[in-house]
Amino acid sequence: MNQYLIAVDIGTTSSKCVCLSPDGKILSSQQKFYPTQFSANGFAEQNAELIFESVHELIKSSIIKSATCIGLSFSSAMHTITAVDHEGKVLMPLIIWSDTRSIEQSKKMIQSGYAQKFYEISGTPIHPMSPLCKLLWLKENQSGLFYNTFKFISFKEYVLSRLTGEYFIDHSIASATGLFDLEKKEWSEEILNYIGITKEKFPTPVPTNKILQFKETVAADLSLDKSTPLIIGASDGCLAQLGSNAMNEDDLTITIGTSGAVRVASTQIKNDPQGKIFNYILHDGIFISGGATNCGTALITWFRESMNKISSENLEEFVKQAEKIQAGSEGLICVPFLLGERAPVYDPEATGTFFGVRINHSLLHFQKALLEGICFEIKWIMESIENSFGRKNNIIVSGGITHSKSWVQMLSNVIGRKIIVTSETDASTLGAAKLGFETLGLEYKIHNSSNSEFYPEATVQSIYENQFVLIKKIYFKLKDLKSTKN
Repeated sequence: MNQYLIAVDIGTTSSKCVCLSPDGKILSSQQKFYPTQFSANGFAEQNAELIFESVHELIKSSIIKSATCIGLSFSSAMHTITAVDHEGKVLMPLIIWSDTRSIEQSKKMIQSGYAQKFYEISGTPIHPMSPLCKLLWLKENQSGLFYNTFKFISFKEYVLSRLTGEYFIDHSIASATGLFDLEKKEWSEEILNYIGITKEKFPTPVPTNKILQFKETVAADLSLDKSTPLIIGASDGCLAQLGSNAMNEDDLTITIGTSGAVRVASTQIKNDPQGKIFNYILHDGIFISGGATNCGTALITWFRESMNKISSENLEEFVKQAEKIQAGSEGLICVPFLLGERAPVYDPEATGTFFGVRINHSLLHFQKALLEGICFEIKWIMESIENSFGRKNNIIVSGGITHSKSWVQMLSNVIGRKIIVTSETDASTLGAAKLGFETLGLEYKIHNSSNSEFYPEATVQSIYENQFVLIKKIYFKLKDLKSTKN
C-alpha cells in the first residue's frame, strides 16, 4: 500500500472519513457525531463551525504517514443553508433539510402557480426543505441578514471554503437548491428575480469532478502537501447511487439513514406533471431521479428519547427487540410523518399517528409499528417512482438500515420484493471514492464481495398488503379532518 484516497461524507447527524486504496481496500473508517436543535415552530438547526471542526479532525486523524494521500473527495447531505460575511464568518445557525419554518412561503408558491413553473426549471419539488423556500422566509423575517449577507451556502461549501479559501458549489448540490437551471447548469435568473437576489450571493457552480486546492496553512496543519487534489464531489444521494453500482436501467436504490429516498439513474430529466419527482445532477448527462422521505432513523432516535428510553441504542438490537411482536404489530399502525413529509404526498403539515391502539399493545408494539411504518412509506414512494419509470427488478438497499439484517428483511416483506445489500460500507462514501479515483484518472472498482440477498416471506404478505392500503386511507382521512378543523 503506497497510495490512498480519503472519502469524506458530511451528513446530517455525523461526518465520516474513509481511507481507500485504488485496489478497493478500505484502510480505515472514522466518524464524528454532532447535535441538531429542534423547536416547536419547525426550526431544525445546527452549528456550522462544529461541523467544520468535526470534518477537520476526521481528516487530520485519517492521514496515514507511511503512504501518500493522492486526494480527498467529498459527499454531502443536501438542502442546508447558512449565511457568511466577507470574512467568512457565519452569521446565522445552519438550517438543515428537516426545517419546516418556510411552510407559508411554499404554500404561496404552490397557490400562485410559480411552484410548477420553477420545478420545471430546477427539477426540485417545492417544499419547505428547499433552500428556495428558506431564502424567502429569511427575506420576510430577517431582512437585515438577507440583504447584508455576502454568500448563502450549504454546510458543504462552508467546509470547503475553510479548506480552500474559495466559494464553489458542485452541480449536484446546486441542483437540489431549487435555484438552479438544470438545462443551463447555472443559477436560474428567473427564480433569483422572484426571490429578489442576485447570483453573486451564491458560490460559483462547477462540475462534480472539479479539483480544488488547499490553502497552504490548512494543508500544513493536516500534514498534507499543498498540491493534494481536493475533488469537490457531489450530494450524498447521487453518490449513493454511484456507490451502489446502480447505474443501469433496471436498477432502483433505497436508502434509509437519518431520512430516506428511492432513486433511479437516468440520462434524461423526468418532469413530473405534479412536480413530485426530484431530478439531481450526478455529472454531465447523468441525472438521479426519485422521491425522498423525512422518515428514517431520526424517528428511532425520537422514539428512544421520548417514548422508550430502555430500548437499545444499537439499531440491530432495537429491531430485534421489536421482533418479539408479530408482523403487523397486532393491528397497531404507524403513519410516520412526525416531520411532515416529502414524497409522495409533499405535505409539510402532515403529522404522525399511531392508529388502532388497544389495551394489549405494549411499548414494543409501538416500536415494531414505527419500523413497519417507515417501510410502508418507502413502499409508497417506490410505487410512485415505478409508475413514472417502470418496474425495476434490481433493488439495492444502502444506508443505516443495512446495519440491521432484521430490518432489511422487514422491508423486503413490506415491499414484497427481493432486495440486495451490496456492502456494509456507506454507499455515499463509496460513491465519493469512485468519483474521486476516476477524476484522478485511476480505475477504482467497488468490491461487493459481501452481497446479501433478502426475499419476502410469503407468510406475512397479506398482512402487510392490507395494512399498506389502510395506511394511505388513514393519512388522507386525517388530512381531510385537519382541513375541516381549520
